[in-house]
Amino acid sequence: MKPYLFVFLLFISLISKGQDTLDDLLGSTSSTNKPISTTFSSTRIVNGHSVEMIPKGVGEFRISHRFGTIEEGFYDIFGLDQAKIRLGYDYGITDNIMVGFGRNSHRKVYDIFARFSFLNQTIDNSTPITLQYLFASSMETLRYGIKIPFMQRFAQINQVLIAKKINNLSLQIMPSLMIHEYDSYENNIFTGIGGAIRYLVGKRVAVNLEYFGRLNHKDDGSQEFDKIFRQNYNSLGIGIDIEAGGHVFQFHFSNTNTMNEQAFMFETNKTWEKGEICFGFNILREFSNSKKSKKEW
Repeated sequence: MKPYLFVFLLFISLISKGQDTLDDLLGSTSSTNKPISTTFSSTRIVNGHSVEMIPKGVGEFRISHRFGTIEEGFYDIFGLDQAKIRLGYDYGITDNIMVGFGRNSHRKVYDIFARFSFLNQTIDNSTPITLQYLFASSMETLRYGIKIPFMQRFAQINQVLIAKKINNLSLQIMPSLMIHEYDSYENNIFTGIGGAIRYLVGKRVAVNLEYFGRLNHKDDGSQEFDKIFRQNYNSLGIGIDIEAGGHVFQFHFSNTNTMNEQAFMFETNKTWEKGEICFGFNILREFSNSKKSKKEW
């Protein structure tokens, strides 16, 4: 009886092992078609959006601080006296749609956005890039003592986000269009393009570089344009991301201390060449009981 029992158990064991091997093989094949994990550390790079999406049902609360320029040294505590803050909350409606809103101390701006993901880069590169669309709008509520028309307080941003991850390196470009009406300025359409690089230097640490350039348009160089933009520069930020459990800490240096798209993409009035560098940081906290919210870098 014992030999038959031994043969039966051996047969069952071989079948189980063969099944496990087949499952592993099929699983490894199908897993190559899955979307790539964590192109960026957070849904924001420095100021701009990344292609990183919040999973369905997950909320993120973000505290963003921006200080003034550091060249004054201890006189204003390296920009601390000029500190600005944005409080924001983002939410994943689906795995491919997220929304968010925030309030900035800069000009007392309220902003909202929606981001839609159309393509997600896969592990086997059958889909080689991630493609998304961002719609954002902002409303300035600062009191000037005079009546300001609604359209001069309102701005709308349309942006396409195209990204690719190659091992520890992530690249992203962001063609942008802004609709905003300035006083005595007929053309209210402005264009720009952004770029970003992220490199993972450790298991939980990444460095970022983000740049937004304003493009010329038909009214560039006019007298009205010069009055508005003559002191403005392209935005450049360099930062480091540190992930710790449900928190992501982002520290960076930039020539802008504003946080809504209109301001940092088209109204940056500081330059690295003159040492007008601002320190800033973002603190992110996720709220979800779902395991999907846990990032794997």
